[in-house]
Amino acid sequence: MKSGISVLMPALNEEKTIARTIERVLSQQDVEIELLVIHGQSVDRTGEILDEIAASDPRVKVIPNPRNLIPIALNLGLNAASHEFVARIDAHSEVSPDYLRRGVAWLRRNDRLASVGGCRKGIAFTPVGRAIALTLSSPAAIGDSINHFATEPQLTDHASFGVTRAAAARAIGGWDESLLVNEDVDFDHRLIRAGHLIGFDPAMVIGWHVQETLPRLFRQYRRYGRGKGQMIRKNGAGAIRLRHLVPPAFVAGGGLLLVAGLLRPAMWLFLTPYGALVALASLKAWRMRDQDAETAVAALPASFVAVHTGWGLGMLEALVLNRQPYLASGSSRLRTVAPSR
Repeated sequence: MKSGISVLMPALNEEKTIARTIERVLSQQDVEIELLVIHGQSVDRTGEILDEIAASDPRVKVIPNPRNLIPIALNLGLNAASHEFVARIDAHSEVSPDYLRRGVAWLRRNDRLASVGGCRKGIAFTPVGRAIALTLSSPAAIGDSINHFATEPQLTDHASFGVTRAAAARAIGGWDESLLVNEDVDFDHRLIRAGHLIGFDPAMVIGWHVQETLPRLFRQYRRYGRGKGQMIRKNGAGAIRLRHLVPPAFVAGGGLLLVAGLLRPAMWLFLTPYGALVALASLKAWRMRDQDAETAVAALPASFVAVHTGWGLGMLEALVLNRQPYLASGSSRLRTVAPSR
């Protein structure tokens, strides 16, 4: 008998990717799928595409999300979910064919596990985008976040695109609707505080569409940094990891050195070790590239700097100035009148 799972998919302005993402979900192996697409007020063709798919496949249900926020979308989906397990899959991603089956198998083997997630692999379509994808798989960019590069199954503190027990999700109140970003990390933090375990399986692969330009990458990680700062303001020191503190410390210290160097240029030499580390990390990432796909070599060091400075600046803005994240990393344009459904 196949296990039943309700997939929660927030969607806003995803016309380029959502059809392929849905195809990958509906073709998952050995599970009974209920796909709940929680659709915001898109200004592109996302709504039309969803109407066409839902009309042709009864497994797909579209739920309106007039407030557009991701945690609200996830809670709307959780409330409507009819199966024992739920899984979050974003509308600009692709998961391996046995992703959901593997996640459910983990949960059935260990009652203490509440959620299990997979390994993120960047997908890009331009030379700069492929450099960004390589950067986001490097520990030098994202620290010890094993969800991007670990190769062994293990316990973790955060499941990317988690397959989760619906009962456990409901018991902790779902996702915090006050958080525009990092709602998933906050969700996992509360699962662990409730006594549950979270697993990581590298064989569960997430193809994640990365940003294709450096300015959009910087904006995305500035948004993430603000989100992390807001989550820390909510949960306190228990939500902090060393990797979270390095970028804001670098931005604050590097900024002071840049200003001091205007008076004493020799101060700029203290930035040399950082430059050397970025160069080394870029070289390692370059060696991991796909030889058959053009990759912009100059974009590699720039990508590392964009991630570090974007995250660090955003986190300082949240912690010091209480600044909120942007609505979305991609297009956040909205209809002026809510759609009929």
